Amino acid sequence: MKLIRKSTNQTVSIEDGFLWSDEFDWKPIEQTQERAVDGTLIIQEGKKKSGRPITLQPAADGMGWVKRSLLSTLKNWSTEQGEEFTLKFEYASDQREFNVIFNHAENAIEAKPVKGIPAASENEFYSVTMRFTELSDAN
Repeated sequence: MKLIRKSTNQTVSIEDGFLWSDEFDWKPIEQTQERAVDGTLIIQEGKKKSGRPITLQPAADGMGWVKRSLLSTLKNWSTEQGEEFTLKFEYASDQREFNVIFNHAENAIEAKPVKGIPAASENEFYSVTMRFTELSDAN
């Protein structure tokens, strides 16, 4: 998978060991139901235009690892306010692309050293969870 910074076209490759954990939790239709005074059901609904969460977390133990050097780049990118990215899946069965921003409301990046001790070099691995929010293409 790749994350492309739209403003600069910089690209980082991310290993395929991530699972989109909330892919099927998204409710594209928002609906309210209430009762009128006479008991009639009143339903209002509308289709959401954007805001789908994309949480990428390790698919299993030993997966979802990122080198500290790449993690530093991702963390720096996440601090750029208003920055948009293209998230590209590069699986044999999944070539989708998404227009995203980092989801700071839900802790955009969580990382823990794989060895459980502080990193000794930029090549040390971290187990990472990344959270994005999908934007509509019109943004």
